[in-house]
Amino acid sequence: MAYTVKQVAALSGVSVRALHFYHQMGLLNPAYIAANGYRFYEEPQLLSLQQILFYRELGFELKQIKRILGRADFEIVATLQSHRKVLQKNLDHTRLLLGTIDKTIKHMKGTRKMKNEEMFVGFSLGAGQGRFGEKIRLGGREPHDCKVSAKDTDGAMCIFEFTGHSGGPRHLHDGQDEWVYIIDGEFDFQVGDRKFRAGAGECVFVPRKVAHAWACMQENPGKVINVYQPAGKMEEFYREVGKYNGTPLIHDALGLEGMRRLFDSYGMRLLGPPLGWDEYLARQSPAVQDRWKKEMEKARQARG
Repeated sequence: MAYTVKQVAALSGVSVRALHFYHQMGLLNPAYIAANGYRFYEEPQLLSLQQILFYRELGFELKQIKRILGRADFEIVATLQSHRKVLQKNLDHTRLLLGTIDKTIKHMKGTRKMKNEEMFVGFSLGAGQGRFGEKIRLGGREPHDCKVSAKDTDGAMCIFEFTGHSGGPRHLHDGQDEWVYIIDGEFDFQVGDRKFRAGAGECVFVPRKVAHAWACMQENPGKVINVYQPAGKMEEFYREVGKYNGTPLIHDALGLEGMRRLFDSYGMRLLGPPLGWDEYLARQSPAVQDRWKKEMEKARQARG
């Protein structure tokens, strides 16, 4: 049976405008287009639309979904089974949180005494897990897991566990304090004009509006706990950065001006290259070195 675009919209809850957009971007093509220009959809297209909606519910963006559905090895039954596992895991976690809420309400009303440890059931995350099952890898390889979300704290703070080398370029936060606790490895820091090294068990506090950069300079990746207070837009920022899988690297993909706009849009100011930039640039081709020298010179001229 074939359905018009209006019928598919009524069936799925997806607007006609969105269906037209999906067609325009090549995400969901109709089965055929009639001589009068009407789009018609059949069961394979309905199943594809269902996949799009599943992936949207799981937080994927349309461009990512298009790449997934377009893969030669995409198999719908296996994908549905994978969706079910993720949703079941989320459901189990939600049930835990609902139980904690119910117990807390009863405790506050005085109808049931709650043990202190019961207050935090459902909030714990295992090693290598991100909040809400989210997986972010900076540069396509360095895990950056959100452990406490702004949603958990009403925007008061967010906490990440980062495993890797680079803490990013020199920058400052207009409205946030940052705290870094080193779990493993040695990291070089520049906070304001001060440069120093810190190792496992040490922590560094960076007040808002203070320029800073940090990086693990050893061969093996280090690991830190990174706290932002208030949370600001840091979760959204890392989701955006995580879209760049390292081919090319984000700074090559965006260029200096693109990087500056990115930082500006998330409440930060880009001030300079990351620690170890000279060593990184020395390993690049002459063409890349020349490009970045021109970018840096252009930036210096713009600053006056």
